[in-house]
Amino acid sequence: MLEQELKDIWNNASQTAKISIETNQLVEELNTKVSGIQKKIRIRDIREMSASAIGILLFGYLLYEIPFPITKVACGLAIAWFVFVILKFKKSKTQNIKTDFSLSLTEQLNNQKTMMAQQANLLDTALYWYAIPPFIMNFIFILGLENPADYNWTNSIAEKILPLTINLKIITLIGLALFYAFTFWVNKTALTKDVKPIIESIETMQQQIKK
Repeated sequence: MLEQELKDIWNNASQTAKISIETNQLVEELNTKVSGIQKKIRIRDIREMSASAIGILLFGYLLYEIPFPITKVACGLAIAWFVFVILKFKKSKTQNIKTDFSLSLTEQLNNQKTMMAQQANLLDTALYWYAIPPFIMNFIFILGLENPADYNWTNSIAEKILPLTINLKIITLIGLALFYAFTFWVNKTALTKDVKPIIESIETMQQQIKK
């Protein structure tokens, strides 16, 4: 009886040790994945905020330089949108914190899941704040482009390009629509291939810990 009990204890201990080793390996793999995507997020946030800052300067100049009233409205909308984008990615940068390994594993997983859920929401709603608004702004901008001669506006570059024909405006708008559709697709792909699998891995780890 004693011998059998010792065998059972040994077998249970071996199984527990095996589970512990497997859990540690999964945690290390998960942390590597999370660290990798966090690096991508940091690079993206810096890139988008830098591009938006340049956009503010560019459309600020166009707002001052171009005399067409409708186009001026579009420039103002563009500047407001770029400010919004900077604030949006600044918030993302603040939320994208490194894993605190001094916390318990449960707390680490909860924090990682919260952070990934925030990124998932950012990507999932990109159509409404990252694609449609700039398309509308560009639509108004192009629609408002008129003949420089009607406003006594002398600009060597504008005089060579403007006024745009209706067909050219339509072609340009179709091109922009395709570009922003592609932008939306890129965000959806990142959500499906990068963020969602990590959230699923975190949830799997959480379920294993509860057992």
